[in-house]
Amino acid sequence: MSELPSLNLQCFGVPTARLAGAPAPPEVLRRKHLALLVYLALSPNRRRTRAHLVGVLWPETGDARARHSLNEAIRRLRAHVGESRLASAGDSIELRDDALEVDALRFDALLERSPVDAARLVAGDFLEGFAVEGAPAFEEWVAQERDRYRARATAALVATGEQALAAARESDASASARRALALQPYAEPAAQLLMRSCALSGDTAGALAAFHEFAARMAALGEQPGRELAALADRIRGQRWRRQARPLSETVPPLVGQERAHREAFTLVAEALQRGPQTLLITGDPGTGKTRLLTECVDRFALEGAVAAVATPLESDRDAPWSTLRTLLRAGLPRAPGSAAADPGALAALATLAPEAFPGVAARAPADHAEVAAAVASLLRALAGEQPVALAVDEAHCADGASIEALGGAMPQLAGLPLLLVLSARATFQEPSRALVRLRSDVGRAGRVPGQAVQLEPLSAADTRELVLRGSAWCVNQADLDRLARRVFFETSGNPFLIVTMLQGLEKTAVLRAEALTWPRPGVTIEEPLPMSVPGLARQAVLARVAELDAASLQVLRAASIGALALDPELIAALTGLAPEYIEQLLVGLERHGLLAFDGERYRFAAPLIAEVVRGERLLPGERRALRARAAAALASRPDLESRLLRAELMARTGPAAAAFAAAVAAAQAALAESAPRAARRALGVAERTLPPDDETGRRALAELRGRVIT
Repeated sequence: MSELPSLNLQCFGVPTARLAGAPAPPEVLRRKHLALLVYLALSPNRRRTRAHLVGVLWPETGDARARHSLNEAIRRLRAHVGESRLASAGDSIELRDDALEVDALRFDALLERSPVDAARLVAGDFLEGFAVEGAPAFEEWVAQERDRYRARATAALVATGEQALAAARESDASASARRALALQPYAEPAAQLLMRSCALSGDTAGALAAFHEFAARMAALGEQPGRELAALADRIRGQRWRRQARPLSETVPPLVGQERAHREAFTLVAEALQRGPQTLLITGDPGTGKTRLLTECVDRFALEGAVAAVATPLESDRDAPWSTLRTLLRAGLPRAPGSAAADPGALAALATLAPEAFPGVAARAPADHAEVAAAVASLLRALAGEQPVALAVDEAHCADGASIEALGGAMPQLAGLPLLLVLSARATFQEPSRALVRLRSDVGRAGRVPGQAVQLEPLSAADTRELVLRGSAWCVNQADLDRLARRVFFETSGNPFLIVTMLQGLEKTAVLRAEALTWPRPGVTIEEPLPMSVPGLARQAVLARVAELDAASLQVLRAASIGALALDPELIAALTGLAPEYIEQLLVGLERHGLLAFDGERYRFAAPLIAEVVRGERLLPGERRALRARAAAALASRPDLESRLLRAELMARTGPAAAAFAAAVAAAQAALAESAPRAARRALGVAERTLPPDDETGRRALAELRGRVIT
């Protein structure tokens, strides 16, 4: 038997055929001939009886004439596709599958195991625009198959779009959704995908336009969009799903690089919605994008209607048991729908930790951490019965161990519920809490905490170049773009925060651009000293943002910069003389400028670099000293440990040394009395810096305190 030439049948889009890799001759492409090949290829076992084929393709020509037409079609096809390609078996005709390729069959085979590859085969509708005159049975079969493939192709395109969303490729997801809607204009999953992808890319108007277009198509049928789609439109319209409002004047940089980490994180978010609770631990060095990824994950969960609570602890919170959990409870969890269904005993235990979050609930002290974990699980179980729930702890290495232990202990008790716990932490951190170390080891382990840990690394040179190209519209010369990309990568070592800070500064401040492009200087190598260091360029970029502020906002920022990263409105009011209500308004504006962040409970500098730049560049040395002295005096009447620590640190910079030493020793003693060893070490560090050289009594006191901290 001679080898058959390859036969490729294209069913999606305008149907056609190729023989041996070349376009098939016109005889093969005649409508009934091509229809016969396609029909046999998609028939069970690629076989049909002659009587069946006559009834489908030649029903109105009489039996004898119809059989003659069938035999003639087979004869002519065999002349081109091969004598044995169309084999006779009794009264049946079989299309042999040797070297046969049919896109519809390949689509069916790929659909379950690889929807993305299946979707690539969908070049259009099934047998698009193809009709066979005088063959109503064939037309009916085509219509049925077209509907079936439209549904299956739509599912493949939606799955492809979901995978694109998981990889932070919102534009690709939108394209897949639009292709799906072209096949099935009334498919709500496709409409939802389009709306979500537009919303996540920041195109609120596009997301709502997609909803209105879908609603109009449904209205033409006398129907309305489903409740879930309408609810999604309401959330997008109200922007209630975003944790932080994005400044209108600032383009949010795209997620570039870290594709694997982003894909794993966003896939886990989808799994938490569909299959039950998941814990995501994001680790990385400062500036690698931990907070950005955490926020994106929470936003994606909230876009699906989740209630979300976020806590951002500071270093001073590590010694305050339950401080992180208290922040999450204060963020509104007890007020969310479903909370009334929680066990009253659980609410009573939680009311002990955050009484203001549970008004009217009689507090009852929990016996141990396990009881708190069970109480948290009871509250989350009640909430998740009404809507998905997302909890997030940014900078979890600063969280108290008790809260981390309770959150980690609650998650395994919530099987089957749509819950997401996201934590970000530095990859390396001095003295991480034992609870965080245990959680790191338990996440993703069978029988422990379901979830995954992802590590963020600095961007590669290629990723940095892509970010530079996207964020440097002002730079149009290719050689300048190449030089800028090389410099940015060399100076930042791929740190995303520094890259974005520098690019935003260059975008806003034209005077920086010429200096940025003058590198490397002619005749020198890139290893030689740079004309401007990384901090220098970053400082200039921050200063460009600060220069946009009005006088009152700058006054507030200057006063805040001499304190802790978390802003103290009462202290700022004492230093500026501004009314607290006015300061609150100014803090909102500073958040819009990207200089501050709000974690649901307090404002803090968006990054330590910003506080450093404001303190160093917008305050003269005398002004810094005067503000610190006034702040130390304002804090003198406060008894809380954090205020005493800050006062000692400020006095250490303003003098006299003896007074600062005494304040630091007193703060260390208070910290030890409150079982806060980290705060004690911080105070002892100040005391050591201010200890007079000849003060032997003070030296002995320090040694005794250090021994108490160690033990």
